[in-house]
Amino acid sequence: MSGDELHRFGGRHTDAKLKKLSQYMSTYTTALKDQGFVLAYIDAFAGSGDRTETHPTLPLFAAPGLEPETVSVAGSARLAFETKPPFEVMVLVEKDPGRFASLEKLSRDYPDQKVRLAKDDANDVVQKLCKRLPWHGSPDMPKGMRGLLFLDPYGMEVRWETIEAVAATKAIDMWCFFPLMGLYRQAAREQFRIDDKKRSMLNLVLGTSEWENDWYKPVERPLSMFDLMEDEEIRIRTADVDAIEGYVQRRLQSIFRGVVLPPSRITNARGAPLASLFFAMANPSPKAVAVGKRIAAHILNAGSSSHSRPR
Repeated sequence: MSGDELHRFGGRHTDAKLKKLSQYMSTYTTALKDQGFVLAYIDAFAGSGDRTETHPTLPLFAAPGLEPETVSVAGSARLAFETKPPFEVMVLVEKDPGRFASLEKLSRDYPDQKVRLAKDDANDVVQKLCKRLPWHGSPDMPKGMRGLLFLDPYGMEVRWETIEAVAATKAIDMWCFFPLMGLYRQAAREQFRIDDKKRSMLNLVLGTSEWENDWYKPVERPLSMFDLMEDEEIRIRTADVDAIEGYVQRRLQSIFRGVVLPPSRITNARGAPLASLFFAMANPSPKAVAVGKRIAAHILNAGSSSHSRPR
């Protein structure tokens, strides 16, 4: 895709998640603008900065031959550029050459904003930023940096080690989309049907192989002549979508010292689950947690077709 091509993706659920992110962006920078921190925004899958929607024309009012209306809607990167008060520094990551070219073009519209564009693997970039930037302070930056990270992968690209690096900073607020339907589809109903590729992918995304013991249980089956030759038990996935989502939340809670809120479930037009939007704070400070939790909980539960459930 060239830099001038349209970036089409998402729909109703995309509007919902970007609205939540935008609300937190402005509240975040407002709350911390006078606290002495350097505020950073990191978008690990920034896309082109905008997305394109096609609106059908109304049959009763459309002129003969009138084409559907195409409109451009702000994506996460543009929303970050337009946040007031502004972030002091922004890092936008996008591996696709066409989308990256669009990000370069977008950044030129905001010449006063300090921004770094990275055309690289999102996991590598985020891990380097987490490990190398002065999140805990330094002689030249006593209060250090605070950050807001948006992880919105196209599929199951985010490795657990990346999320662990975020948690270790003790300074980043993370909005993360976990590919709920991807997890569910990779985990076949019968455990023996999970091939090495799918098992490896789930291990990378969840950071453990223990999900198999949690999601699968042995079941009784009628004896047959084949049981005389094979005594391997049959294990069936007993974890449904809710249980898998709950497992992901417990995994996040095991590494984030601040707070992990019950997620907002994102569904498609038919109500099928797509992903879970999690909010997690790496900062363990009780004061910071109280403020962040109050703001994020309000945003997650604000009017939306997605839903959340306490765990």
